[in-house]
Formats: sequence, C-alpha cells, structure tokens
Amino acid sequence: MFIVSASARKNITAEQFNTSLNQENHPSLNTRSHNFLLFRSANSLPEGMPRAKPKRPLTAIKYCCVILAMVSLVACDRGASDVTDLSDDISAGSPELGTEVTNPIALADTSTPTAKQRTTRGKATSHLLLGTGNVNGVYFPIGGVICRLLNRHKPLHRIRCSLESTGGSIYNLRELKKGNFDLVFAQSDWQYHAYNGSSTFEADGPNPELRAVFALEPDPLALIVKSDSEIKGFDDLENRSVSFGYARSLQHRIINDLLAAKGWDDSNFKRVRRMSDTKQVGELCADKVEAILLLTSSLTDYLRDLDQNCSLRLVPIDGPEIEKMITEKPYYRTGQIGKGMYLGSKENVKSFGLGATFVAMRSTSPKAIYHVVKEIVENFKDFQLLHPSLKDLSMKELPYAGLSAPLHPGAIRYYKEARLLKK
Repeated sequence: MFIVSASARKNITAEQFNTSLNQENHPSLNTRSHNFLLFRSANSLPEGMPRAKPKRPLTAIKYCCVILAMVSLVACDRGASDVTDLSDDISAGSPELGTEVTNPIALADTSTPTAKQRTTRGKATSHLLLGTGNVNGVYFPIGGVICRLLNRHKPLHRIRCSLESTGGSIYNLRELKKGNFDLVFAQSDWQYHAYNGSSTFEADGPNPELRAVFALEPDPLALIVKSDSEIKGFDDLENRSVSFGYARSLQHRIINDLLAAKGWDDSNFKRVRRMSDTKQVGELCADKVEAILLLTSSLTDYLRDLDQNCSLRLVPIDGPEIEKMITEKPYYRTGQIGKGMYLGSKENVKSFGLGATFVAMRSTSPKAIYHVVKEIVENFKDFQLLHPSLKDLSMKELPYAGLSAPLHPGAIRYYKEARLLKK
C-alpha cells in the first residue's frame, strides 16, 4: 500500500500525488486495488485536492474485509502470471537425483541452453527435441510414440516434445554433443563408441557427458535356411555357401565379431557371398546359397514377396561364444524372435544382436528425462502396442540392456521410484 508520511503530505501537490499512485509505478496493482488506494488516501490528501466523502464510515470489520479483498486481488494478479513459470526440478522438495547431480535446478540454470530451450521471466520451460532416424525406418515412428505420450500431459509438466527425422545413430550422437538435440536414438554399439571415443568416433574423442536414458527392443540376427535344410545351428554353417549381406551391412559387421569370438574367418565356409539384403531371399530360394543372415527388424519387408513355393525357417544362434562376446562387448545383447512372428515358427528362436537405445547429454533437463521415462513405464502396455517392434520389449531391461554410458540423473530418479534399478 502507498504511504505518505505526515511531514510530506503538505509538501506535495495533487498532481504529484496522483503521479505517485499511477499504475505504471505499481505494475502489480490492478484497477480495483489502485482505486482503493486512492480512496484510503482521501482523508490525508494535500491541500487543493478534492476529498472523497463516503456515505457511511467503515467499521473495523468492514475495513478488514476490504484489506483482505485488496490483498487477494493483488495475489491473483501475480499468481496468474507466475503459474506459467516452472522451475526445472522434478517436483517440489524432491530428493537428490543420484550422486552425479545433487541439485537438478542448479544444473538447469548453469548448463548451456540449447536452441530449443525457451525462457519466461528468467525461468526455464522445456521443449524437448528428439533425433530419431529415417522417416521410413523403425525409430522415427517410435520417436513419434514417445512424443505423443509426453504431450498428452503437457499442461501438467509443461514439456513440449517434438521430433526430427535424421541420418541415424552417428549423426544423432554428434548433433547431440553439439547441443542441437535433447534426446536421440542410437544403436547400442554407437552409444558405446561415442562414449569411449572409439571406432568412428576416434577423431571426435570420448564424450564423458553422454548419458543413457532407456533401452528399447533388441534387433537380433535372423539366420534363415530352407525348411528341408540339415542346418540346425550356427556351427552347421561350416563348409557351406552362405551370405551375410554386403560387406558394410550391419549384420555382416556383427557376424564378424562372432566369427572372431569363435576363432573363425571366411575360410571356415565353402563360400561367403556378399550381396545386398534385397537379393538374399531370392538367392536362397534359388539354391545359390544355403543360408542367409538378415536383421529381424527388416524381415517383414524382405519376406513380403516370398515365393509360395519357397519354404523357409529360422535357425537359432546361441552358445558359449555369444556369452563371451557380450561380456567383452557390452553393447551386444541376447534376444529372441518370438514364436509365430516370422515364417510360421512354432517356438521362440534364440539369437543375439544390437539394441536400440535413447541417450541424452548430462546437461539435458532432469525434469524432462524423468517425465519421458515415467510416461513410458506407466503406459508400458500401451507403448508396446503402438509399434510392432516394441511387442517383446521388457520393462525390466529398460535401465540395463545394451547401455554403455551411465544413466541420466532424471532416469535414475524414476527407475528408483519404480523399483526397476537393482540395489
């Protein structure tokens, strides 16, 4: 409330008094509270200023009511604007988010904001940008599913999620490091190499600020033979004609690691034909090769036009060499091709391969990452149904499978709440 001392009352003009009460000098006061101040000061106005003459004096009770009304009006005005500003912590009075970041608010305030972060009156509001993959691939629609889940509750957590199609894992990880994305898809092996600065990322150097958020489904290798073949397991491929795809294909790169673990090379086969994935099924049906190797995620496309006269089946890939390789290269993981999913298989088929993961930088908002993980876990059954590749996803594997980088603090917080982290 505006107060004029007794000594100052006689030394100001009416014009000066009105100016001092002008709303521009008191932006927090609305019209009602401003008029009330004028009314309250009427009995102590300078000479020459007209005095308000109320019809009846205010009793003490009425006076208190007016005071309360004015305070409420001012509070409402301020509250209406303040409610849109949310700090970057996960919840008021939330406990620490693990050993790495003990104060998520401080982290959000001191980290370099990305181009996607917006500020309102000095407090951060989140815009989460996802880097996914090719529009025609698997991970662009999965990114859309994540954003759809998150945006359903945007009025509550005030996080807006959007996504972009990209060139894939390597591009995503480099752009994430530059601050151009907040959360990206990356295959588990490229996550490992980006964190450690190895392979393609050797020139980039290690990225110790990379943090894992969750693992998605594995993409196991699919070893396929003709239904009447004598091949029952991977060891039966010795001295046979095979195709593992073209030389730079992902499955060829994976199988080379398995061959190294087994102490094998191309000389263990009768012939290794290198060809594109689109040709492999046709060559197998034409008896040009005895076994082919594809990724489970691509089987639907390559089996769509399968000749009805060509009967094929899946062969398991397992054994102690697989466990040894996973121990040495933690970005690999075991998986299985579900019963009845492909080629009429009557039981689950064991295999292994890489997995899909989502990663962020350590500086990415803990609040945003917390709510991403929360939406996936609390809507897990719906999440699985939103894309075929998520059907066999296990909730228990979200914080572990194929993850090489440390978990993000926001993810740690929710996994602990949901009791999905091992103690």
